[in-house]
Amino acid sequence: MTATTNRYLTDDQLATFWQQGYLLLKGILTPEEIATARGAILNMIPRDMVFPEYFHSSQGRIKPYNPDGSQSFYTAELLPLLCNEQLYGAAADILESDYLHTSDGSVGISLKDSGAAGLIQRLHLDMEQPKPEELSAEHVRYQVGIGGCYYLTDVEQNGAGIHVIPEGPRMVEEIMLNEDDGLTRFENWRNINELAPSLEVTGEAGDFVLMHHMMPHGASRNKNPSPRIAQFTRFYRLSEEEAREVAEPDHLLARTLFRLAPWID
Repeated sequence: MTATTNRYLTDDQLATFWQQGYLLLKGILTPEEIATARGAILNMIPRDMVFPEYFHSSQGRIKPYNPDGSQSFYTAELLPLLCNEQLYGAAADILESDYLHTSDGSVGISLKDSGAAGLIQRLHLDMEQPKPEELSAEHVRYQVGIGGCYYLTDVEQNGAGIHVIPEGPRMVEEIMLNEDDGLTRFENWRNINELAPSLEVTGEAGDFVLMHHMMPHGASRNKNPSPRIAQFTRFYRLSEEEAREVAEPDHLLARTLFRLAPWID
């Protein structure tokens, strides 16, 4: 099951993604979509600032959770972010398939923090751990997911932008494919250090930071007055068997992302 020939990304953008491991997609949300999603996330914060016990907060970073412990929010205000046509088009180009599954749907708010600047989260991978016999260059290309976050506020330097290591996935792939401890290095890739310096990805409200899931990344501290508000989305390529279960993609965005009946106007 392959992608259509009407691609969203340019050849240069695709080359940049596979070289650097990430891409900043500019302005893929409208001002109305930004305002709606941002308002929905801010409305998750109790007016009395008494957080439920299932919320998480650390060093200015607030992560809302549901009472059942899940962190995905598939509400009317936030669901459109998971099925944004431009983001879907970019994911289909990278994964070379129209048959994708989207997930995550978590959100985060990073408030100004007076602590020392820098990372507040260990660099880590979002990659689902493969078995040693599964790992190959083809697996890296097609079976490892991609994803990242929407910036719903402008994110300037030291404003809690996500940190990445340029060309990080290539470094990780080299270690995983060629070293005896490749799959278990850096505490199973949960505490990545001494690989290479990371940089903060800045952007504007409505941008999406798209990363390969072999990209070492982590949250940083917000030193600026404005909060950083973000929503997180991931994409995976459906297997051939899963793709065969999906109807012909005449309504791709609904069918391939959520396996739903066509949208009705």
